[in-house]
Amino acid sequence: MRTWYSRTVDINFLAIDFDQTIVDIHTGGRWSGLATELSSHVRPIFRHFIECAHAASLNIAVVTFSPQVQLVSEVLRANFPAFADSVVIRGMDGSWSYEGRGSRSGKQSHMASAAEELIARHSNLDIAKRTTLLIDDDAKNCRLALLDGVRAIWLNPSRPNRLLEDIKKLK
Repeated sequence: MRTWYSRTVDINFLAIDFDQTIVDIHTGGRWSGLATELSSHVRPIFRHFIECAHAASLNIAVVTFSPQVQLVSEVLRANFPAFADSVVIRGMDGSWSYEGRGSRSGKQSHMASAAEELIARHSNLDIAKRTTLLIDDDAKNCRLALLDGVRAIWLNPSRPNRLLEDIKKLK
């Protein structure tokens, strides 16, 4: 398992919300423009952060309530062409299900399903709640993750550049 940013924080799975988190707007799952237009809304902090997470060999997923998974995929390919296909996306498009016994609240089933896919891809991978970090602009999703034993950081959309400081505070 890789240690990232702090010797006391072992994270190997990073789950990131899309609307109002990776991108600086909320599409409401109804973006009618081109992916290239939406790509211009990717926050600079996330361009850097996701690159660094990938370079640190973290497993990455985008977890969103948007049904526009193909659009999210195109935005990722435009911004991270070298590794976008390795990022698992879980949205509300009906393309996946979670049959486990874990929590279905908030983004929990999204993360569990993404973790299952990553584990299926990499047979020796061990992803657990304690090795997972959710980053989301919705405090409720973060609270539900924390209640379920998953580390979570609330991204304040007005102060996204505090993200790295908040990660360093993780225990």
